[in-house]
Amino acid sequence: MANGKWRIANNEYASFLDPFYPFLATIKMSVSFNTRPDEELAQLARGGDRLAFDVLCDRYLPVVYNRLRALLPPEAVDDVTQEVFIAAVRAIRRYRATATFRTWISAIARHKVADFYRARGRQPQTVELDPDINDVVEQTAWQEQLLVRMALRRLPDHYQEVLLLRFAEGLPFQDVAETLGLSLEATKSRYRRAMAAMVEALGKGVGE
Repeated sequence: MANGKWRIANNEYASFLDPFYPFLATIKMSVSFNTRPDEELAQLARGGDRLAFDVLCDRYLPVVYNRLRALLPPEAVDDVTQEVFIAAVRAIRRYRATATFRTWISAIARHKVADFYRARGRQPQTVELDPDINDVVEQTAWQEQLLVRMALRRLPDHYQEVLLLRFAEGLPFQDVAETLGLSLEATKSRYRRAMAAMVEALGKGVGE
């Protein structure tokens, strides 16, 4: 009798948990996916695995957002970030592992930045200060951010990339080298050339 009561109680408990099993399974699978490398997730996403793509989006949202902060006016960053991931959703079935997922999503971001400036004509060289900005320090910081964005946009793509990986994404040189497929010394050499080009571009921006 006791065993019978236990079987009934156990069955009732199992029935009570039934609606939660899909949710628990999703959590378990998500935890499993979080440990998988980008390219494996990208291949799964290419085959239609929604969860794999969601994990990639969570992983690369801050990467894309920080890149765009370095390249766009602050008020445009959220919208263009959304555009990048919408484009990624549409293009993921055409993903090929000839490049890393980081390179692939960064290329989409770069195209969306180009689209942003193309839609608004050439990048402005002078911009009126917001009359609501009264603090001199805040005005100065705002101007400096604008000059940096303008200077970065003037650089060749390979110089932009090494600076964005180093500063926008905060990667150490070894990780930058691995991402670019270069030796550590070649990466540092490119970084130095990029910084020199950035200083030159900033000088032109101040002089204009």
